[in-house]
Amino acid sequence: MPDVYAALEQAKHLIAAGHGSEPAKLVLPRREAKKRAANEEKRTRVQFDCDEQTYADFHAERARYIEACGNHPLIAYAVMIRLLRQLPSSSITKLAEDAEQVDTGSLADA
Repeated sequence: MPDVYAALEQAKHLIAAGHGSEPAKLVLPRREAKKRAANEEKRTRVQFDCDEQTYADFHAERARYIEACGNHPLIAYAVMIRLLRQLPSSSITKLAEDAEQVDTGSLADA
């Protein structure tokens, strides 16, 4: 991995090539890692593996919720959680059984 001196040389080259006014950010991996480890904002990530269609469907709905909540993601996530909590486990089981019968790989029709 290049060091700060190598980044400086690359920056000089970019400036000479006429790219000096482009937005840029110097990332120092050890400092960034310490910052993430400290996690002063107490943020975490939600991650799951899925197929392309599920990914597209999930993010479309996520965007819809965020927009409906005045572009406030944290409010949108709270609303999503409230709605998820309201659905009884028996209904979830029924939706899963219906999806298995259709075998589409997506709950879009459920």
